[in-house]
Amino acid sequence: MLRPGEHLSRRAVSCPTGEYSLVHQHDGNVVLYRNADSFAVWATGTNYQRSVWQHHSPYAFDHDAAFGLPGRLALEEDGDLVVYSHTGERLWSTGPQREPIASLMVHDWGKIVLKNEQGHVLWESPRAPKRWDGWNSPADGHRMRRGQSLRNGSLTSANGEYQFVVGERDACFLCRVDGPVLWHEPIREGDGFALTEDGEPRTVRPDGYALPGVFGPLARDARAEAMLVTDDGRLVLVDEHDEVLGAHEPKQLPPEPPAKRSRRRKPKRPAGLPELPATEEVPVVRTDFSDDAAWAATAARTTAEYSEPGSDDLGSANVVPLDDRGYAGLTPEQLASLVPEDSDWPLLVIADAHTMTAPEHDVLVVSLDEDSFGETRRATTGALVEMEINLSLANMDWEDFAGDEDTGLIEPMNLENRPRTPAA
Repeated sequence: MLRPGEHLSRRAVSCPTGEYSLVHQHDGNVVLYRNADSFAVWATGTNYQRSVWQHHSPYAFDHDAAFGLPGRLALEEDGDLVVYSHTGERLWSTGPQREPIASLMVHDWGKIVLKNEQGHVLWESPRAPKRWDGWNSPADGHRMRRGQSLRNGSLTSANGEYQFVVGERDACFLCRVDGPVLWHEPIREGDGFALTEDGEPRTVRPDGYALPGVFGPLARDARAEAMLVTDDGRLVLVDEHDEVLGAHEPKQLPPEPPAKRSRRRKPKRPAGLPELPATEEVPVVRTDFSDDAAWAATAARTTAEYSEPGSDDLGSANVVPLDDRGYAGLTPEQLASLVPEDSDWPLLVIADAHTMTAPEHDVLVVSLDEDSFGETRRATTGALVEMEINLSLANMDWEDFAGDEDTGLIEPMNLENRPRTPAA
């Protein structure tokens, strides 16, 4: 709710049920979102500067625009609802009302309304299309407690100096109130965050599907009571006594784009070899046919489910075994040349002679990223799950796993390396 004389700046207000949130975004646009699926019900169309995250690249930003000062959405004393730029320019308004306004409210029907003291509606936005998922319980703007979620909203530190903002297209970020963005992280458009009833932080898809959150695993038996922003600008999980259990350690924004390394050319396709099947799943290509039992064990491990220590949440790589003697003995470079042109696979997985003889059937992973195309690393099957999921979501880059040099076997960061389901 907003009352005359109050304003929103990179913050949100929600309806009583939590189904809808009115958000003033960093780019200057004011949008009414349906929280269940991040559907934009209504907007002022006043995005006068870039959003924080552009083109899925941490370096595709404009220091003067995307990191400029925010504007505000203000409810004036005369009942005029106005969007201002950071310079004070009026970008949009409803116009003064015919009688005094008592408040702006987000209605449970999916619209914003301006009401007088008697509760009569003097102005309203279009009503949202019907969709009542009813599962969200949004954070209160200061801390996200157990059973609550944060999507198309923000958390503000107790001293009012810092904000953590979620829901501007495909990024979340921490900023100074009325100041610059300090760091940002990519998320899939429409995603948000939640703290489960047993205190586990999660990243949540619009359909409610939960993934591990922005925090690493907590200490054994530690359960968070809330997520909040501290007075010194850290995003943390705290216990019931507000003792910090864990803090998110983001990548800091670089002052200047680093020198870009030269891109590796995609090799030409060898004559007479068919391209790999155009499957939605990433293929695990068998190139060694010396041991059928070892191949069966490899196929089972790469498709199995894995979990974090002490957790019942399971995750698996979106892969499919490919057992075709036509690919016998092919090198990683040759196989990379057989990737279909319209494929969106982030990587390719090879089960070679080393895989067949290794005790835990480690696989060879080939990068299909434009900047690191053809680079290879050896990885455990548990690490493969983390690589496939995070590279597919653009949560992490190839370099985050591979590093600048090949330092040996890539192990999982969070998952156990043994599959939860028995491997054949």
